[in-house]
Amino acid sequence: MSSLSFNQGDIVVAHILFSEQIGVKKRPALVISNSEYNKKSDDLVLLKITSRGKRTDFDVPLVQSDLADGILKVESQVMVDNPVTAYKKIIEEKIAAVNQNKLEEVKQKIKKLYDL
Repeated sequence: MSSLSFNQGDIVVAHILFSEQIGVKKRPALVISNSEYNKKSDDLVLLKITSRGKRTDFDVPLVQSDLADGILKVESQVMVDNPVTAYKKIIEEKIAAVNQNKLEEVKQKIKKLYDL
């Protein structure tokens, strides 16, 4: 899958470690690393996406109308406070991309989280 190019805002499916670092789960994730970094690196910085309800104030709701393309099977949450780095070769597929408004909302939550 490494032949794919990835852009900030893409939604991908990958096997991602649980927070406890024990076991993996196939799940969607939002590419948050910028496109220039993504072209040069073997890794991507991702934000996990969950279909469970809101957990923290740093979750950003994600619905079909937030997508620029692709299909979201269920209403979900982008877990801004749970970034992961993933090797591009573990990315199974690119399934969607968020629109610019949703990407900006996620970036604002990141700024709030890190007090930037």
